[in-house]
Amino acid sequence: MTDVNFVHPAGDVLVREIEARVDDGIVSITGLVSPDVWDHIELEDVFGSRTRVRRGSLASSGDVRISVSAPESATGPGAGPFARDWSIDSALRRDETADGEVWIGLAFAPPPQWLGAASGLEELGLTRSDESDVSVTYRDADGTVVEVVADTARKLATITCRRTVATPDEVALVETLKVLNAVNDRFVAGTAVVAGADLVLKIGLPIPENGDVAAVLEDLAYALPGMTGMVVDAAGPVMTGEKTAANAIEELFG
Repeated sequence: MTDVNFVHPAGDVLVREIEARVDDGIVSITGLVSPDVWDHIELEDVFGSRTRVRRGSLASSGDVRISVSAPESATGPGAGPFARDWSIDSALRRDETADGEVWIGLAFAPPPQWLGAASGLEELGLTRSDESDVSVTYRDADGTVVEVVADTARKLATITCRRTVATPDEVALVETLKVLNAVNDRFVAGTAVVAGADLVLKIGLPIPENGDVAAVLEDLAYALPGMTGMVVDAAGPVMTGEKTAANAIEELFG
């Protein structure tokens, strides 16, 4: 057993009595930190301790046994190891139970890919209505429903905006489709469609091998609801027969 000092700009982190293992190119280190070092880890978000998903609770007092992991490249020669290259997987404290001494605490997981998009939608004033491990749904005051999906198992991410307008009659549907065809000619990244009484704008993108589409989803979350509002304002009256397709297209594109 030995100690490892992880370098961090806000103050290094000393992990004592470590055990290390390598599995499929990932290095995992488990060791003890003192209570004040644990407070520092949480305060400064070292190893992503505040920004990763947390499950469980860390009660009691005393030393904390943490587990962190990183690719083998993070243990190369030279300075370091640098805390920025490592992610926390668990933080446990010793506790006495009727069954004897156990370690109880927190398990950490990567934040969902939709997290940044959710923050963006909240900044825009939307309200969260549902969420799961792979998706989150928001609603605005005008009734627009925004669903962000990041399904790493299927390697597909989507952001969908839906606004209920009215079920168009046959003539209004044809006129509405003319408007949406004009939108789609310019909206090369996504699709605008009529679905029953709803106008829907949707963008889908593949999740790459590194699994990271969070930044793209966040950018889309800022942009797509506003674009949906513009399309609804122009095409909505076409769905209800109050406006012609030509007028809507002129309103949208000049």
